[in-house]
Amino acid sequence: MNREARPVRRGFTLIEFIVVLVVLVLLVVILMPASSHHQHNDMLTCQTRSNQLYKGLLLYANDSGGVYPLPMEISPETAAIGAQSGNSSANLLSYMVFETYSVPEFVICPGDPNPNVDVKTDYRYGTQDDPNWNPAWKWDPSFSADITRPGANVSYATLAMIGDRAKNQWRDSLDPNFAVAADRGPRDGVWDAKSLTLLSHGKRDDWTGNVAFNDGSVRGMKFTRKDAAPFAANGDNLFFADDGETGGDMWLGLFGATDETTTTPYWD
Repeated sequence: MNREARPVRRGFTLIEFIVVLVVLVLLVVILMPASSHHQHNDMLTCQTRSNQLYKGLLLYANDSGGVYPLPMEISPETAAIGAQSGNSSANLLSYMVFETYSVPEFVICPGDPNPNVDVKTDYRYGTQDDPNWNPAWKWDPSFSADITRPGANVSYATLAMIGDRAKNQWRDSLDPNFAVAADRGPRDGVWDAKSLTLLSHGKRDDWTGNVAFNDGSVRGMKFTRKDAAPFAANGDNLFFADDGETGGDMWLGLFGATDETTTTPYWD
């Protein structure tokens, strides 16, 4: 009696498995350079913008006796408006944009991983067709540096403009050992693998960024969790007030309401 032939079940052969594996490897090889190239371009753009931010400070200093802008001295009235008052990061960067030392796009790093940060497309320049503009304002007071909430308009950290820092180094000091602006760093300069600041240019196990020093240089720097002193430049932690808020050490960040001796930092 004839029996119908039944199809024989079989799994992947070794050859088929190798072919699939080769295809997957090729896809990884093709896609990885594109991702790496994009990240590299973001890094270069961010480096250029941080450099331009610092050059803006220098341009202001050239016309102001070597001193960088202090919002409370420029316009106490405008600096008092809103929650981020005084010599805050918001007032500083808003003034720089208003006076065309920068533009809203250039105070944001294209690789910023914080979803709260976005370009301020409605920046107000005090034009005649703005009926609600107060002629006493010296910059747009609605500019925000609060990266803990949606609507933040800046990526870059600057020196805390309080105490001896403001007196001694918030100026064109030509000091190659003192940083005044940089990509943001983690809270209090403590290594935190969950900090979004690690993802701007690096990975979870390193921080890569650009740091502007008072000799006019912008240096690419990299720190890892294995470093004996993470975030230390010239022996000083970039993102921590080592000897208190009135000390003379470096302390870079985004800062909220300030007076001469205190400030509120924002971290992400």
